[in-house]
Amino acid sequence: MMLEIKNVSKSFGGLKVLENLSLTVEEGLVSSLIGPNGAGKTTLFNVITGVIPADSGEVLFLGENITRMPVHKICRLGMARTYQRRNLFPNLTVYENVIAGTFKDTTSLKTREGQVEEILDLLELTDKADAIVSRLPPLDMKLVELGRSLATSPKLILLDELIGGLLSSETEKICDIVETLQREGYTIFQIGHEMRPIMRTSDHICVLDRGRLIARGSPDEIRSNEVVLDVYLEAGGDE
Repeated sequence: MMLEIKNVSKSFGGLKVLENLSLTVEEGLVSSLIGPNGAGKTTLFNVITGVIPADSGEVLFLGENITRMPVHKICRLGMARTYQRRNLFPNLTVYENVIAGTFKDTTSLKTREGQVEEILDLLELTDKADAIVSRLPPLDMKLVELGRSLATSPKLILLDELIGGLLSSETEKICDIVETLQREGYTIFQIGHEMRPIMRTSDHICVLDRGRLIARGSPDEIRSNEVVLDVYLEAGGDE
C-alpha cells in the first residue's frame, strides 16, 4: 500500500471531525474521497500531510510512520498536494511558481529548468510561463498549483477539489490530466464533489460521513450503494 490510515481521530473543541477512521490508498491507482460538506475530507488531507496533528491513530506512507512528521519531511519522502483554496505566489509568474517546487532537491539549476519545462508542456502552460499568476483564469491557477506539486517529484499526489468550480469543458481537461498522470506512474488520492468526473477517473472510492467511513469500493459499487445514496439525499446534494 502507498498510504495507510489507521484508526485516525481528530476533534476541534467538542466537535469530532474524524472518528476512528481507517482506509488505504493502493500504489498506481486513482483513489477518491467523497462525502457531504463537513464530512471531514479536507481535515483528513491535512492530517495526512502534517498540516494538523491527529488526536490518535497512525498515518503510514510507503510503510513509514509519518504521523508526527513535519510537512517538509513528508514532502521529501514523496508526497505532494494541492489545496482547495488557492495556495500560490500571486505576484510571481507561472514559471516561478512551478520551479519553486523543485527546491526540495539538491539538483542542478539546469536539471530543475528541464523538469519545469516538461511539466509546463504536460499541463499546456508553456505559452503562459511568463504570465503573472494573479491574472490567470481559475483553471490555469489550478494547473499552476498542480504543476508546483509535480515539481516536487512526488510518488503520491493529493488533489483537494482540483475539479471544483470549473466549467464542464475545463473539468474534462482536468480528468484527462489525471488519467495521464496515472499512466505515467503517479498514485493519486483526490477529493471531489462532482460525481461524473469522480466516477470517470477513480479506480477506488471511499465515502465519508461525519468523520466516519461508510462505504468503499469501485465506482459501480459506490454508484449503487443505498447507504451512500441516502447520505447524499439527506444532505440535499445533487451528486
